[in-house]
Amino acid sequence: MPFFFDLDGTLYDNRCGMVDHINRLIEEWIMRVVPVKKEDVASFRHDLFTRYGGTLPGLAVEYGSDYYASLRFCHNFRVEDFVQPDPVLHETLLSLSGRKYVFTTGYRFYAVRVLKALGILECFDGIIDAVDVFPAPKPSPKAFRRALQITAEEDVSRCVFLDDQPRNVAAGHNEGFFSVQVGTEYAVDPYADAWIPCIHDLLTIPQFQTEG
Repeated sequence: MPFFFDLDGTLYDNRCGMVDHINRLIEEWIMRVVPVKKEDVASFRHDLFTRYGGTLPGLAVEYGSDYYASLRFCHNFRVEDFVQPDPVLHETLLSLSGRKYVFTTGYRFYAVRVLKALGILECFDGIIDAVDVFPAPKPSPKAFRRALQITAEEDVSRCVFLDDQPRNVAAGHNEGFFSVQVGTEYAVDPYADAWIPCIHDLLTIPQFQTEG
């Protein structure tokens, strides 16, 4: 049973403040490349996020922003200031039978740093990042198909997708993944095949108990 894990807000709790920090850096980047007033940045960003699945891909497509440079800028900080080793998560992941991938709209090198800081890098077989699925990140169906292609997973009905964002969970379900919504920040999407309040609760899902 292959598992595809979102990173931000899924493998760690958003309340640590790291996503908020990334969001501030994204807003700084917007004002570097687009003549938009500071008070209009939030609505501008929301529009791109809605249409492209991410602000940075939208900036690259519509405004010619350097995608690699934007990813580096928005993820260039000490992740250890926000997340620490999580031995419970480490043991939980090792208890799951099957390949495990990180499937993120973030930058690969940022993802590696976060996984190292959490103490779980060794638990994963690979990372699918923003560059791999550009210009169509989650929740685009193309992103999910690309993830399967990269990992050479041929039977989507055996694949599990975990994410905190309802629209991503719904998209994964529609592509044939067993989709698990993680966290309490958002209302549970009706297309979620399962829900857990925290990633530490992963083994409470009946379908996974027999896999360990």
